[in-house]
Amino acid sequence: MCSKQCRDQNGFKCHLTSEAHQRQLLLFAENPDAYLNEYSKEFESRFLYILKTSYGGKRVRANDVYQDYIRDKGNVHMNATRWHTLSGFVQYLGRTEKCKIDMNEKGWHIAYIDKEDEVRKQELTEKARQEKAEEEQDLEAIARQIERGKELDSCPQHVATDLVRDEEEKIVFALKPLSKLVEEKPKEKVEEKPSTSVFDEAKSRKRKSEHIDSKSSKSQSQKKSALDEIREIEERKREKRNRKDYWLHEGIVVKIVTKKLGSEYYKAKGVILSLVDNYTAKVELNSGDVIKIDQNYLETVIPAEGREMIIVNGAYRGNKAELLKIHESKFALSLKIKSGLLRDRVIEVPYEDASKSA
Repeated sequence: MCSKQCRDQNGFKCHLTSEAHQRQLLLFAENPDAYLNEYSKEFESRFLYILKTSYGGKRVRANDVYQDYIRDKGNVHMNATRWHTLSGFVQYLGRTEKCKIDMNEKGWHIAYIDKEDEVRKQELTEKARQEKAEEEQDLEAIARQIERGKELDSCPQHVATDLVRDEEEKIVFALKPLSKLVEEKPKEKVEEKPSTSVFDEAKSRKRKSEHIDSKSSKSQSQKKSALDEIREIEERKREKRNRKDYWLHEGIVVKIVTKKLGSEYYKAKGVILSLVDNYTAKVELNSGDVIKIDQNYLETVIPAEGREMIIVNGAYRGNKAELLKIHESKFALSLKIKSGLLRDRVIEVPYEDASKSA
C-alpha cells in the first residue's frame, strides 16, 4: 500500500504510526485497485528506464538492475505493486515482450527490447525501398523518352535538292489574249502567280528548302531540349533526396584535419571501418591505430586520375565511380559511374562529394 522505503525497522515502525500513513490507509481502503495500478505502472516505467539507459540492449542480471533501482529512495517500492517477487515481475516483462528473459544458475537475466529502434529501422528500410522504386520509375520514364526521340529521328524526312534542268531545253511562254484577261478580271482572286522565270523558280524552291530545313532543325532542338529538361528535373529530384548533412561511408579513405587529437594524428590518413552513427566513425589509421572521430574533423581524399572513388553525398550518393579528371580551378571532379542503374554516366561533383575507395 505504501510507496515509501524505510532505512531500517525503527523507521518503518515510526512510519506506521504517522498521520500520513493513517490518512493513506483510509484513501487506499476506498479504492485499492486504483492505487495498486498506479504504483505498478510507476514501478515498471522507472525500472525499464534504468534498464534502457544504463544497460541498453545488453543481457544483464535482473537483480543488478533492481539494486540500481532501489538505490534511489524516492522510487516506488515493489511491495506497493501487484508483483510480490522480482521473479514474478521479470516473467511479466517476458510475457509482454518488453524484455528478453532467461534463467540460469545465477538467476534471472533480462535484455531490453528497444521497439522504437526496430520501428525506426523498419521506417528507414521502407523509405529506402520507396526511394529506389521512385528512382527506377524515373529512369524508366527517361528511357521511354529517349526511345521515343530515337523513333522520331528514324522517321524519313524530305531533303531539299538542287534544281536540275537541261540547259538546251526551250522556254515556252503561254500568254492569254488581252480580251479574255479583261473579261476574267472580276473573277480574279488574289493568288500567288506562277513564276515565269527559271531563276525565280529556282529561288522559290531554295526558299522552300530553307524553310523545311529550319523547321526540321527547330523540331530537333525542341525535342532535345525536352529530353534535357526531363533529365534536369530528375537530377534535381535525386539531388534533393540524397543530399544530407552527413557524408561518412564505410570503406573510404579520409584525412584528419584537426590538431585536437595531437600532432601525430594531424593530416594522418586512414580507412573508415564502421560507423558509430551518421556523424561519427571508427577510423583505422595507416599507423595501425583505431580512433573514433566526428566527421567535422575529417575531409575526403582525392586519388590520382583513373583510380576508384565512392560518391559520399549528392544525387549519386553511394555509387562507385572512376576519377576521369581533376578540375583544380573549379574544385571539382569528373567521374564515371561504375555501379548501379546509372552505370557509365559521366558527372561532375565538388571535391567534398567523393572520396578515394580503400
